[in-house]
Amino acid sequence: MLTLLSACRGDSEIELIASARNYIEKHNNKAAIIQLKAALQKNPLSGEARFLLGDVLLKNGDATAAVVELEKAQDLKYRSSEVLPSLTRALLTTGEGKRVTELYSHVNLPDPKAAASLKASVAEAFARQGLVERSEAAVNDSLQLNPKNAAARLMQARLQASRGAFDEAVKLVDALLVDEPQNSAAHLLRGELLWLAFGDLESGVRSMRAALALEPQHLQAHSSLIEALLQMRDVDGFRTQVDQLMKALPNQAEARFYLAQLAFLDMDYKRARNVIQQLLRALPDNSHVQQFAGVIEFHSGSLRLAETHLVKSLELSPNLPLARRLLAETYLRLGQPAKTLSTLQPVLELARPSAETLSLAADAHFQVGESAKADGYLAEAAKLKPSDPKVRTSLALRQIATGDVEGGFEQLESLALSDQGTYADLALVNARMRRNDLEGALKAVDRLQTKLPSKAVSEHLRGRILAAGNDTDGARASFEVALSTDPVYFPAVAGLASLDLAENKPDAARKRFEELLAREPNDYRTRLALAELRQQAGVAPAEIGKMLDAAAKLNPTEIAPLLLLIDHHLNQRDTKAALSAARDATAALPEDMQALDALGRVQLAAGDTQQAITSFGKVAAQQPESSLAQLRLAEAHVQDKNIAAATLCLRKALELSPNLLEAQRGLIRVALADKRVDEALAVARSIQKQRPTEAVGYLLEGEIQGAQKHWDAAIAVYRSALQRSRTSDVAIGLHRTFLLAGLRADADRFAAAWRHEQPHDAAFAFHLGSVALDQRDYVHAEAQYRNVLAIRERDALALNNVAWLLVQQGKSGALVLAEQANQAMPNHPALMDTLAAALAAENQLPKAIEWQRRALNRDSYNPTYRFGLAKLLLKSGDRINAKTELETLARLGDTFAGQAEVTALLKAL
Repeated sequence: MLTLLSACRGDSEIELIASARNYIEKHNNKAAIIQLKAALQKNPLSGEARFLLGDVLLKNGDATAAVVELEKAQDLKYRSSEVLPSLTRALLTTGEGKRVTELYSHVNLPDPKAAASLKASVAEAFARQGLVERSEAAVNDSLQLNPKNAAARLMQARLQASRGAFDEAVKLVDALLVDEPQNSAAHLLRGELLWLAFGDLESGVRSMRAALALEPQHLQAHSSLIEALLQMRDVDGFRTQVDQLMKALPNQAEARFYLAQLAFLDMDYKRARNVIQQLLRALPDNSHVQQFAGVIEFHSGSLRLAETHLVKSLELSPNLPLARRLLAETYLRLGQPAKTLSTLQPVLELARPSAETLSLAADAHFQVGESAKADGYLAEAAKLKPSDPKVRTSLALRQIATGDVEGGFEQLESLALSDQGTYADLALVNARMRRNDLEGALKAVDRLQTKLPSKAVSEHLRGRILAAGNDTDGARASFEVALSTDPVYFPAVAGLASLDLAENKPDAARKRFEELLAREPNDYRTRLALAELRQQAGVAPAEIGKMLDAAAKLNPTEIAPLLLLIDHHLNQRDTKAALSAARDATAALPEDMQALDALGRVQLAAGDTQQAITSFGKVAAQQPESSLAQLRLAEAHVQDKNIAAATLCLRKALELSPNLLEAQRGLIRVALADKRVDEALAVARSIQKQRPTEAVGYLLEGEIQGAQKHWDAAIAVYRSALQRSRTSDVAIGLHRTFLLAGLRADADRFAAAWRHEQPHDAAFAFHLGSVALDQRDYVHAEAQYRNVLAIRERDALALNNVAWLLVQQGKSGALVLAEQANQAMPNHPALMDTLAAALAAENQLPKAIEWQRRALNRDSYNPTYRFGLAKLLLKSGDRINAKTELETLARLGDTFAGQAEVTALLKAL
């Protein structure tokens, strides 16, 4: 009360500042802050008051507010020797090390002690960015200016620790404590070294507590102690220490950070996300906040958002092992093993990479087909941590993949029983489901349930398993239980919606997502699901575009809606809108290579090959291990008619992935385009050697020989392929080659023999129907497509083709078949076109026109659908709208083959 009264009296600015200095000497920071704010009310331009307020706010743990005041003091030209040491410490505390090095690494202060303090801050900032040599240079500069500078001596110890000289680091800290036994930062560093370098967690905790006893508001001491308690799995101690931090520094961002961690430990991801989002707004450039935001999104399944945060955290601090490991695992789950390996490369090059790193590298190499490398990494990981559950889980999954199914599952079951975590349990559930062992998967879920405080995850998994076993009622009940636990759990809503759709209840599915959207209006997954349902209902593409655009704008840092929006515009052949969306994506996510890849695809579709080459080139430069990037570049070079450049890119792709079939196909295409037939044949034959039990290499050689009209050689190759693989594609290739060679009798004999041997080969029957259709043999074509339907009664294309043939032959029954085709494959414009024709044949013109418009909406660039609409409109008597459609067709000129009929109809009008 006395303090408040003194600030309310008419003391002068000078008196208030003097009073504040007195309080600072007595360590009464709160009273000092009151006095300094009162002084600033009297004179807002007081540089001294601004500096003192910033300095005391920093000591009081409010670094963000300290930066504001210290920068104002700097703007007011207050003494740099006092302001800059405090300002750089405040910037470091708020995670803005880059600003420290960018603005102050070359600043030299006249006062040696102040200059030494500034250099020490610069050294720490360089170290946080991984620039060790520059950090060492700054430390040396600081110690030359003031050999007793505590911050520089501590930084020197940290640098020794970073190169593994832990004993030397402890000696340096102990020497500092002899000189300054009350130095809380030295006690803290000693505790961290004992904990992290020597594994002496108990001694480390004692030193951290000693630091807090000397300085109860020492933020880093609180943070390190909390992290140590977490490692000790002392959750109660962790909660207690977070409470103490909240009492000591109630307004400190780190306190809220640990509140988010508490929510995360409780698996309350929604609460954790809400807290961390507040921190992200306040501290967008804090690497640890970005890292933890990534952790939350990773564990809640939002992998693209996790990627965004983890990439940002590593940009700010490249030496964050957790962020790097999780980012690598994120890429692995997203099916991008090349990016996993490039992310891990800096730590794989270390003398002793961790077992977790080696295990992830093994998984990535497995995904790209490099089993030998994968086995090597996995063996190294097992040596380092033979008891690590993740490593052992990977080994068990590898056993299953290589044929030791029983042994692999035995290992997984043992791990799931012994490990308190859920990693092995989830792997076991997925492995059982992949082998269609639904009973075993359900047992694994039962055990998983005992480990999870929330039922949402386990009940959702149970629902998926029951749905796979066609137990619809049981699946629905499990999804409902998951939602009763977490009403906004998207996977459970999606599971229920899929059951609704299977029962032909699209409105029920839509309602579920609409209710979820009302609860979670910014959830892009729900918006995308609604857009897909609306698309299936036949909503106009323009409306779908608006829905996707809204999802993208509400989630500017999420790549999935942006990519879907771009692909939607590309499917509509609206390259202008696609280009705009792609540019928005690269502007919002400049470091995201998927966005840049999408931009390249749009540029290629728009015919801007040079820009596409530039975009794909940037992706390839950022992802040197990505074979996909090289394939994209090759495609662009082919479109640019630069066969030599395309060939180089395809060869590079094969260097990265030696068995990449798409690259091999590409090499064959470019070789043939360049009339290098021998080279094309060499590639095909190399595939035959790589895949001796598969037909693909022989099929490719058959196509090459056929393209050269070497019919005998082509037939011989297809016969060789058939000996290795008696599959539809080989049989179709051989039959087609007989026909192209003019050997109709041989073709018919082979077809009859194959149909006798393989009576259930629907693909071959469909091929025979298509051959007859090309020859306008409608009766034979109908018979072959009906053979397909006898094997696959819901084959949409066969249903559609029979319906079309019935219309052409003036037979009845087309409408029922056309409707069945559209139910089996909704939103396909060709199927809609046939349905319109069937409706017209039944004289249901209004419905026919409606379906023809739908077909045109789905593919507005197809003039055949527009012409069909024009003729239906004429048949219905709507001459005005028919004329509009015909005039649109007339403007196409020779690009539409039916111009003569268009001209005739316009004249008749």
